[in-house]
Amino acid sequence: MANPRQRRKARSGTNKISNSKKSVKNKHKVIVKGPQVLVENWDKTKTVRQNYRALGLLPALNPRQAGGLEPLESTPFALDRMTEATMQDLETYDPEQDGDSDEGEEGEDGEGQGIVEKKEKALVPGLGRIERDPVTGKALRIVLPGLKGGPEIVQQVKAVDRSMHDQEDEDEDEDDVEDGKETPWGEPMKDWDEDEWMGIEEEQEVEMMNEGKQGIPIGKGAKRKGPVEPKTEVVKTLEALAATETKVVRHTSEFEYDWLVALVKKYDDDVDRMTRDRKANVWQKTKGEIMRAVRKAGGFETLRRLAQDEE
Repeated sequence: MANPRQRRKARSGTNKISNSKKSVKNKHKVIVKGPQVLVENWDKTKTVRQNYRALGLLPALNPRQAGGLEPLESTPFALDRMTEATMQDLETYDPEQDGDSDEGEEGEDGEGQGIVEKKEKALVPGLGRIERDPVTGKALRIVLPGLKGGPEIVQQVKAVDRSMHDQEDEDEDEDDVEDGKETPWGEPMKDWDEDEWMGIEEEQEVEMMNEGKQGIPIGKGAKRKGPVEPKTEVVKTLEALAATETKVVRHTSEFEYDWLVALVKKYDDDVDRMTRDRKANVWQKTKGEIMRAVRKAGGFETLRRLAQDEE
C-alpha cells in the first residue's frame, strides 16, 4: 500500500518525464553493413533512396511505395527549349530601358491629368501572351515577340467548326431510331474510343503517363542493353570490388562422406533405390539432392574407392 507522499507525487503535475523501455531500446547506433567504401560515403541524415541516388546506385525497393516520393527537379519547357540566341537576348534584356511606364501622358490641352494608361509590357524572347475575351474567356489571339527586335507577331485563334460533327451525330441518332436500337432507359451510348479518335494509342498513352513518375516502371526495369557506365567514384570502386569475387568451394563433411559411402556400398549408383530406403535415407532426400551431394563429394568413383578402402 502506497504512503500519502507517493499518492501526492502521482497526483502532481511535476513528475519527471521518463522514456519507455521500448523507445530506449530503439535508441542505438545505426551500423551500416557493407563494403568499406559504402560505409564511408553513407550519409546517416538521408533516407535509403536519397543515399542511393547520391551514390549513383539503384535501390532494390518497391518503386510504387506508399506515401509517395520526392518530386524530381525539372527544367521548365521554355528554358529547356531555349536557343543560344534567346539566352543572349535574355542576358542583354533590361526592363528599365524599355521605356514602358504606367503613368499617363498629359494631352496638349492639359486634359487627361491623373488618368493612368495601362500599357502592355514588352514580351521577353521565348515567351508569348494570350489575349482572351473578357466576357466568355475564349482565346482570341496569340502575341509572340518579333524576330531580332522587330514588331510583335499576332496570330488569330480560329474557332473550331463543329457543324460537321454535330451533323454526323444527328445522322447517327436518326439511323439508331430507324434501326430500332433505342432502349427503354434512353438513347444508347456512342460506341467509339476517344483515344483512337484523337490518334493516341493505348501504349503511347501509358508511356506518357509514366514519364512524369519517379521510380522504375514495372516490367521495364530489367530491359537494359549492355552495361551501364558508372557515374560516380563509389560505383567504380564497388564494380572493381565485385569483379574480384571468387567462387566459394563447398566441401563435404566427414559425416556426409560416411552416409554417402554407405549408400554407394549398398546400392552402387542406383539413386532411385537410395531415395526409397527409409532406414538409410532418414532425412528423405530427393533424387536431385542426393545427386548434388555425390557430385560435391567427387562422384561415384571416389565413393566406390572409399568403400573399398573401408573393407
